[in-house]
Formats: sequence, C-alpha cells, structure tokens
Amino acid sequence: MYCLTLLLFIGTICVSSSRSEIQRTIDDDGDEDLSGSLVAFDITIENYTVPVSGKCILTCYIAEVRSFKVLWQKIDRVNQGGNQTLDEQQGQPTLIAFDGTVYSNKDHYRLESDYVGSYNLIIDRVNEDDQGEYQCQINTEPRKTKRIFLTVQVPPRIVDFRPNPPLISIRSGISLTLLCRAEGTPLPHIRWRIRDIDMNRIDSLPPENSNIWFIPAVTTNFPHTVECIADNGVLPASNRIFTINVEIPPIVMINNDLIQSQLYQNVTLDCSILSRPLARIYWEKNGQIVDDSKMINTQINQTLSINQLKLQINDDDDFGKYNCIAENIHGRKEAFVYVLKESVVVTTLTTKKYQRHSKNSSLRLSSSRKIFRSTTLPTKDIYIEREIHITSSSHRPSTHHRLKNRLFISLLLLLLCRLRRTDR
Repeated sequence: MYCLTLLLFIGTICVSSSRSEIQRTIDDDGDEDLSGSLVAFDITIENYTVPVSGKCILTCYIAEVRSFKVLWQKIDRVNQGGNQTLDEQQGQPTLIAFDGTVYSNKDHYRLESDYVGSYNLIIDRVNEDDQGEYQCQINTEPRKTKRIFLTVQVPPRIVDFRPNPPLISIRSGISLTLLCRAEGTPLPHIRWRIRDIDMNRIDSLPPENSNIWFIPAVTTNFPHTVECIADNGVLPASNRIFTINVEIPPIVMINNDLIQSQLYQNVTLDCSILSRPLARIYWEKNGQIVDDSKMINTQINQTLSINQLKLQINDDDDFGKYNCIAENIHGRKEAFVYVLKESVVVTTLTTKKYQRHSKNSSLRLSSSRKIFRSTTLPTKDIYIEREIHITSSSHRPSTHHRLKNRLFISLLLLLLCRLRRTDR
C-alpha cells in the first residue's frame, strides 16, 4: 500500500514538472528571434460545422516553424449574464496538445502533421461537448494565435418536462393541451400533422412552429391520431405520435319502437349504441333483466355496436314494453320498444235482396262479403269497418208505368177531338 501511494506521488510530480517544462518552453526566449517574423502563420478566424458523431479536422498551417512549438487548446467560455458577446465572455483554456504530444484525457483527439507545415487537430466521433472555440498557437513573442470556432450540429429530440402519454383518453367537451418541446442545434422547427387518412382538415391545427396545441373543448370529430415533428435540417428528424380517444356517454337509438306480432311468432328487436368506451348492453322487461342468451351483439367499430333481442311470442305475457339499456363509466341511457298483439277480425256485411218482376226485366241486388283486419291493443279492442255500396249495372222503368202513360195520352187525344166537334 505504501509503494502504491509513493508511485502516485511520483507520477503527480512528473506530470507537474512536464507541464512546467511546457510552459517554460513556450515562454523560453532563447537566442532565436522570438518575434517569429520569418514564420508564415495563418491567423484567419475560421468556422467549422460538423454533425454530431462525425469527424472534424481543424487545420493549422505554419511554414518554417523553426524551433518554435505548436500548441492546441480549447477555450471554455462562461456566460456572466447579460448580452455579452462571445469575446466578452470569460474563457478558461484547456490544454489539448503541445509539440506533437496529446495531453487531453479525451481519447478522440489526435494530431496530424507533415513536412509542409500542417499541424492539424483531428476530432473523431464529435460530440456536443466538443462545440466551442479552439486555438492553435506558437510560442513567439507575442504569441501568434489562430482561432477556430466549431459548431456541432445535433439532430432534434423531443423533450417534455410534463410529457403527454402516447395514448390519451378524454371525455368529450373537456379541454386538451398537447406539448411538443424539442432541443437540438440549430434550434428545431415544430410542426403538427393529422395522420388520419380520412381527415384533411387544417383549420384546427395550431400556428406554425408552435410547441403547444391547446384545444378548448374536444369533440368526437377531433382527429384520432396526430403527430408532432421537430426538424432542424440535421438528420434524423424527431417525431411524437399522440393517439386521442374521445370518450362519450352512451347514445341509444331504436329504429322501430312499435312492433306488431301474433302469438307463436318470432320477433327481433334492434338497438344501436354509440359509446366510448364500449358500453355494457342489456334488455329489461317490467324491471327484470332479459336472459342474455336471447341477445346477439355485433361490434361495428370502436364506437358503434348493434344489439338484437330475439323473442318467441308464446303467450300474452311476452307482449309489452322492452327497454334497451347501455351504460359505461360516463353514464347510462335507455330506449324502449313496444311489442303489441295483432289480431284478425272477420266482419260480414249482407244487403237486403230486392226483387222486382215484370215480363221483360227484373232487378236483383246480390249480397257481398268482406274481411277486415284490425290491431288489438293490450287494453281494449278497436274495430274499423267500411261500408260497401253495391249498384246494379242498369235500371229500366217497369211495364206498368209505361201502360199508364199510354192511357193518359189516349184520353188527352180523345178530349181534343170532342172539343173540335163542338166548335163546328
């Protein structure tokens, strides 16, 4: 244990001595012209942009470096607040490499140099922490420095301090807020998209580049699936999909609320239910639940169900009022169907027979018969009948009447003849 402590102490002294030697070498005046007037050094400020995880080569060209030493360092700037510029922010230099040796503890830094004056710093697998200012220096008097600013492009990623779950269930009429905040370099642009194939509405979308979508009152027409997309030009873009289930209390619909039937016939009662979540459906008669085995439930989609109650009318107790009831966590609704008894009533109408006889003609009125149907209500019977009017096909005056007319005409002619004789 003592030996290990001694080795660590000696190592620390060696590193400190090495750094002190580096600094003395940088500051060493020597016998050479320390102004470096004969050294061609490019001090143009450069800007580099590289995507995260990429490779970056920071170039530093020095012609005829002579006995001067090349140093690479990174300036970590601290913002003191306010509207400070990059140069006004306080900088803390961190040594990366000196005189061809890398001293940084980051393993993705390495040097590249040749005999024509290139002293480049290569950064493999660039990460977000590598963004910032880099300086290439030579130890002239004063020091000559080349500044390089590195920007690391970071693909967008959606981050929420109050994240929405991917599946949202909310009752109709309640307000809803969807959040989609994103980070990245450069700052991502936010847009919303409706993913429902059968919906092309854009009037309900939030403003462009808005990371908050507020819906005052959600309706059943609201899209089922929406998507938030964050894009800053750096691949890949980020997205988040929200599935919204708008829940409603049951709505019960009856297509035919009055059914007429007779004994020993089969009857089917239909009941349609809209609900989310799906409702429990059952039938009642006189406060008693009807046997489930008589029901057939068909689910059309996640909202609509059709329920059929199949009855066999065996006696009068099977007639009456049937209630279709649906209930879920948001409420209970019901609708009713009346099953009434239908009967057949036979009514015979007979007319009197009129017969008139003569030598040449006779009139006969024949009788007729007709069957009428009527509905029998549970409380009393109602019969509706129609009268039948029967007329003969032709009607001629009797012979007796014709003889009377002829006799009257003969008497009138005889009277006229007597009057003429009297005048003569």
